[in-house]
Amino acid sequence: MSMRSTFSGHSQRGFGLVELMVAVTLGFIVVAAVGYLYLGSRQSFRNTDNMSRMQESARYALDTIARDLRMAGSLGCTSLVEGAPNFVAPAPALTNANAVVGGDAGNNPPGVPAATVPRVAGDAISVWGAQASSVTLASLTAGANPYAYKANDILAVVTCRPPADAPPTGFLRSAPADLTTLPGAPADEVMEFDRFAYYIGTNPAGVRALYRNSVNDGVAELVEGVEDMQIMYGIDTNADRAADVYQTAGAVANWQQVVSVRISLLMASPDNNLTTSAQTYRIDTDDDGTPNAVVAADRRIYQTFSTTVGIRNRLQ
Repeated sequence: MSMRSTFSGHSQRGFGLVELMVAVTLGFIVVAAVGYLYLGSRQSFRNTDNMSRMQESARYALDTIARDLRMAGSLGCTSLVEGAPNFVAPAPALTNANAVVGGDAGNNPPGVPAATVPRVAGDAISVWGAQASSVTLASLTAGANPYAYKANDILAVVTCRPPADAPPTGFLRSAPADLTTLPGAPADEVMEFDRFAYYIGTNPAGVRALYRNSVNDGVAELVEGVEDMQIMYGIDTNADRAADVYQTAGAVANWQQVVSVRISLLMASPDNNLTTSAQTYRIDTDDDGTPNAVVAADRRIYQTFSTTVGIRNRLQ
């Protein structure tokens, strides 16, 4: 008997050219969609990141300026409003009239340097006042120096509890190298007194930034990306210790009548090419108190941040 083995074969087929082209096309579509989503999410992240950095910088800048403005004219338990302190050279002669002084474009208030980091745009403001907290003269002469006073700092030495219900009196004097030799009564309060001038300059990277010039510590950059600063001053015209009208620095006739300050900072994003076209923003460019429409020269994000600060010693 003969045996035969039979094998059944199944025909095998590959992809045809049409099927292959369809698959490649679908693959390209998927890759393009994923790429588009990636680019979109990346651009959204860049926008969000830049906005967050702008907001953080503006908040820090405005908080710093506001803290100094609130203390304008302060001498701890007294103020320049109640009376000018005595001066010991080379400490400056100060009165309530120059505790707060501003300047529009082209007009520098005291403290804005002509060299080092010069002013390039916007308004500027100069503020005198006591800084931080105080320490008794007895503690200072005993060797305690919690606020790191150094030689040649301007210090206010104030007698807060004079005899016979007399008003507080104060001296402004330059700190000696040996703080234990600072003259005064043991109960006198000692605090640092400083002038801060705020203005827009250009930093070493070529970016506009907000600068602060201190009599005691010199010029320092606060935050970069500040393109412009506009300041309006609240004027008390009827002695009720409230702002009746807001004016530019050039319109202020009597700086002792300034009881509040409105500050607007124009912030620019660190990165360029964030908007699809040049943005139009509004800022006062001619110091008439009215914002003007300005078309940006690039595709960065621009936003204005504002705050109004009361000068405590003139509102009480």
